[in-house]
Amino acid sequence: MFMRANKQVYILLSCWILVNGFLFYSLGIKYSIDTTRFDVEANTWINGSFEPSYRLWYFGYIAVLALCKSIFHSIYPSIFLQYILSAFATVYFFKGLKKLFKNSQIAFYSTLFVIGYFPIQQWNTCLLTESMFISLVLLFVWALSLEHHTRKWFTLFIISILATSLRPNGGILLLTCIGIYGSQHIKLDRKIIFSFLILLVMVLFALQNYTDTFYHFLLDSFNKGEIICGYAHTSIQTTFITNDGSCGSITKIIDLIVQHPSKSMQLFLGRFLALWSDLRVYYSLVHNLFIGAYLFVSYSMAVIGWIQFRKTYHQLVYVTLLYCGLNTLLVMITYADWDGRFLAPLLPIVFIWSGLGFYFSSQFLIRKKIRL
Repeated sequence: MFMRANKQVYILLSCWILVNGFLFYSLGIKYSIDTTRFDVEANTWINGSFEPSYRLWYFGYIAVLALCKSIFHSIYPSIFLQYILSAFATVYFFKGLKKLFKNSQIAFYSTLFVIGYFPIQQWNTCLLTESMFISLVLLFVWALSLEHHTRKWFTLFIISILATSLRPNGGILLLTCIGIYGSQHIKLDRKIIFSFLILLVMVLFALQNYTDTFYHFLLDSFNKGEIICGYAHTSIQTTFITNDGSCGSITKIIDLIVQHPSKSMQLFLGRFLALWSDLRVYYSLVHNLFIGAYLFVSYSMAVIGWIQFRKTYHQLVYVTLLYCGLNTLLVMITYADWDGRFLAPLLPIVFIWSGLGFYFSSQFLIRKKIRL
């Protein structure tokens, strides 16, 4: 008989405290260049002026920092809020999965995978958006388990909107929410699918003048030959390409890929591997060994879980494909995840499948042992 759910919560919280206590002791509070920008922006808010570039993309996180500065005259107390939110979200991630799967063992294993991966938990020590964003992803999973229809979708959309206010790729969580809502509430006949595709094309081309940053990232990486942005030792050989300012950014991205298909595939494949491996030559050997071993086991279990349960949990399949797929595509087009900030928010979803795979594998071994 497996341990009771209440005992599991205490064990998970104890593990969370041990891991985060160790990381806080080892790393301390990390203040980066991006933190400086958010700090300055919070000051402008307090003084009554606003900078549109950051107000539009990170206004949720800047609002938290501005509130901390107003009350405590420092942004550092926001770290305390990050830890509280992370612990709360971790517990509710477990409770949501337990309700979703009707199985506390699967929920326990999946949550342990999340807690045990240090590159996820280390963001709690940083004065950046990642910690709160990851916590919202965990709460998004909990919201999927809500049974009351209206409450469930209201909560999912609120969480998605909050995630969008923290960082730009939080918008992908909102797109995922819209996607799974549409898949359940729209009868997918040919006319609707065709109309949706036409609308999607129209929206994409309407956004051409607002996505030029993506094109410049791609153009810059082509010219530098960099797989990982800012790190020259991951370069590929390429020729210099000039900027074409005669058309919209999406059109320019497509033209660049069509004109240089081999270089595009080499760059995109390199970025895909760099994103999902999370290994870097500038990490220590111990760090890389831990990441390599942990992700190898996690991904192996996730594949087993996907094979065994993908037909059972359709909604989770949609969330995984939309959320992880769109984020991966964004990284492949713009720039690689050089410091783990893009992979970390994806792994909780992957670790759900890892928990399913671990549960299936353990039950299979138990049954085989009994037969022997």
